[in-house]
Amino acid sequence: MTSNTAQPEFPIRGSVPVSVVILTLNEELNIADCLRSCAWCDDVHVVDSGSNDRTIEIAREMGANTYYHPFESFGAQRNWAIDHTNAKHDWIFHLDADERFTPALVAEMARVVGSNPREAGYSIASKLMFMGRWLKRTAGYPTYQMRFFHKTRMRFTDWGHGQRELTDGLVGTLEEPYLHYALSKGLVDFLDRHNTYSTKEALQALEAQRQPVNLSDLTTSDPVIRRRALKNLSYRLPFRATLRYWVTLWILGAVCEGEPGRTYAALMHVYERMITLKIRVLRSNMRRQAKGSKDLFEVAPPALPGGKSSGVHSTNTTTP
Repeated sequence: MTSNTAQPEFPIRGSVPVSVVILTLNEELNIADCLRSCAWCDDVHVVDSGSNDRTIEIAREMGANTYYHPFESFGAQRNWAIDHTNAKHDWIFHLDADERFTPALVAEMARVVGSNPREAGYSIASKLMFMGRWLKRTAGYPTYQMRFFHKTRMRFTDWGHGQRELTDGLVGTLEEPYLHYALSKGLVDFLDRHNTYSTKEALQALEAQRQPVNLSDLTTSDPVIRRRALKNLSYRLPFRATLRYWVTLWILGAVCEGEPGRTYAALMHVYERMITLKIRVLRSNMRRQAKGSKDLFEVAPPALPGGKSSGVHSTNTTTP
């Protein structure tokens, strides 16, 4: 029997007064589908940091405004987009190329903007799509990120491999999520990105360990603050990577989500292990910095016979 239930559709283009910003780097595999989910929006801006594939060509063909700005950090790139894209609308949504809008989310955004809200911005949960399945348990849904905000009331600052928001007012949450396709460019790309992320996370972990944990943040009703407090606390726990793996498997319930859940839990264990090893290297090299090391992740080149250096060195490595 065929269902007659109508599928929700996106609103007419230009009927929702929201601008969309997409940060890109070599996203030719993702950008077309991402922009198709933005078809309701009459003001889409793609800020590229130096793609050498067809990302910009595709974006222009699909009607997006395109810009180039060298990447420094996610926080700096988002602030640059706020300052330089000349968004048509007061409200902006920051979408990544491997993410997609849903009709339900756009409808909720339209209602919010139309209500003249007091909030400066809204945090929104993502539905992690991995190996063809929504990993609700494995990813700890819902977890929230600041994505939708008034352009004059929000700035971003760097934190770990991502960013945190700086706002002059209240922050709310939306009920409807966006979709996040975590493995959209394949496993090698996923591991490459998380190698970079783990370096920034290791640096952030060392900084966080110097600060006291605000225990009241662990019980706050704000899900974003609560999650950040839990993360800061986790930096102090022994066997952090293994602990997260088993919590993801058996407490969150990744085992209930089949091979996709178990695979994602294993990948996150690899990621957490990379952070742990880089923290170890950082601490060792920080103790030697006074002796002339310039790179916190530098591995000293081995000496050759006669006391000469081999000239070989590696950066951002985690060799134990």
